[in-house]
Amino acid sequence: MSVSVRCWHGVPMTPTGGSAGEPAGGTWAGEAIVIACVTAALLPLGLLHLSGSGSIDPMTDVISDYVFLPGGYALLGAAALGLAVACLAIAAGLRRAGLPAPRVPAALFVSAAVALVLVAVFPTHPAGTTPGLVSTVHRAAGGWVFAVLPLASWLVARRARSVPVWAPAAPALSRGAGVAGVISTFFVLNHVPIVIAGSPVFPLIGGVQRVLCAAVMVVLVMTARATRLAVDRVDCTGPVPVPGQLRGAA
Repeated sequence: MSVSVRCWHGVPMTPTGGSAGEPAGGTWAGEAIVIACVTAALLPLGLLHLSGSGSIDPMTDVISDYVFLPGGYALLGAAALGLAVACLAIAAGLRRAGLPAPRVPAALFVSAAVALVLVAVFPTHPAGTTPGLVSTVHRAAGGWVFAVLPLASWLVARRARSVPVWAPAAPALSRGAGVAGVISTFFVLNHVPIVIAGSPVFPLIGGVQRVLCAAVMVVLVMTARATRLAVDRVDCTGPVPVPGQLRGAA
């Protein structure tokens, strides 16, 4: 015999009738991992912006140009790898949280993680020089990250609408992913004239990229939080077995 209960004021009951510090199935640590990874990515980027304030214009130069500052390669690599870990944590949590058809969004998050590793390993080329294979890989991988992360989160939000444990987070996540997607589309389309003519249509491409980077980080945190809340709701609403000593009385 079993009964189905919800967490009492957010605190689940133990099999002996007391309260526990976390849901019966164990809380999902992915949200904390994602927040830590996003914070770890922001710190080196902040240091690079401070150290490069006299030589790199954040409104016209892209973030990748910081690689040519002292320690820039290591700091940019650390930021990219931190975001890669965040993507993997979210991908791992989607199935645990009971998201319908999680394979496609999870695969997109994994592909973004792989692309971020490529961004970290393969730097861009110096301004005024001809792009080579290394910088081409960097640009392609960076473009993939900015294109698929808003899409992956939007797919999560779309699937979330039909599931009670996910539905409360769906509207906000959908809006956040939509905003990031619009900025991403504008940023990626501006790279077409760069490839063809060597210069963007919109001159402040560096500022657009920084806004996009911030939007993507926010969406990652939003997706992680929605996933954690869904896991908690799944754990709280699951069947709780009646203790053996009470079965005879029942």
